[in-house]
Amino acid sequence: MRAPQILCTLLALALLEGALVVPVSGQQPEEKPQAHKPLVLRPIPSNSTTNDSGPIEIENLEVLASRLLHHAPDAGCHPVGCKILVTDFVFPDGSTFPNGIWWADEISKLFETQRWTVADRTLLRDLLQKEGISAKAANTEPAARWLGKKFDATVVLVGQAKIVGSDVVELSARFLSVNDKFLIGPISDVNLLVGQAAGNPSPADLLPYQKPLPPFPDTVNGEKVYRGGVQGVGLPSCSYMPNPPYTEDAREAQFSGSVTAEAAVGSDGVVRAIRIVKGAPFGLGEQFARTLSTWKCKPAEMNGRPVATIVTFEANFLSSGPN
Repeated sequence: MRAPQILCTLLALALLEGALVVPVSGQQPEEKPQAHKPLVLRPIPSNSTTNDSGPIEIENLEVLASRLLHHAPDAGCHPVGCKILVTDFVFPDGSTFPNGIWWADEISKLFETQRWTVADRTLLRDLLQKEGISAKAANTEPAARWLGKKFDATVVLVGQAKIVGSDVVELSARFLSVNDKFLIGPISDVNLLVGQAAGNPSPADLLPYQKPLPPFPDTVNGEKVYRGGVQGVGLPSCSYMPNPPYTEDAREAQFSGSVTAEAAVGSDGVVRAIRIVKGAPFGLGEQFARTLSTWKCKPAEMNGRPVATIVTFEANFLSSGPN
């Protein structure tokens, strides 16, 4: 079969049990996979007195911590032998904000004062930053449990914030068992007054922070790199294109998302100088880069001679859900 032609972007669909490389040839790609939906907390009949007919009762984090610990055994967490990982409070769409991070830090401290074992949230932030895991990616039940396993936690606390007044936020949270998806604690919630000094919450997906990339090198492997398809430069085509694998961590977290990379296809058809422009967590970016380095291509030509060209590649990784 004739090898498909690379234009400017190659689309790689990595499925749960494998991957399929599909070239984009001037047509719109099929609809991209949707990311796993953020966890949505639906409060049970509340221990908060918020209602449409009366004033909003303002409580505090100490009350929320007490309610949560009271229900911890429902998620398989008991005072002795239980380790708790607290994730950031987020808005319903999965985005986080400075107050949500601070509230999670304070809840962790309150658990510790009650002599419960709590995972270090500084190490959690380091892991999220290192792996490039955004708040939206972390705010799903599978991803939360994956994070819990990384910290040898028994349960993970996940929570949401909902603005219910000009300066009032309702916090809702519950425990998820790390190793038993059927063990989930009931939701506890409180209304908090957000003071002016603390700053009003606003949506901001703070993680990960990505530094601007420098320009692509002018030369790679000792030869000048051209832009394919412009100024008389042709386009490379590839005949050996293995698919990037879906990692075990991504499978466990049921992550769906994309990776974009740039690379030079040399005059010898070898893919070099691969760099990730838009990464993805759970080792998917690294897998994509390693796979691209094995591709074999027919180089682009200019004036009848092979030349090195820069090419943009995109991989869409799709989770098919729980096994």
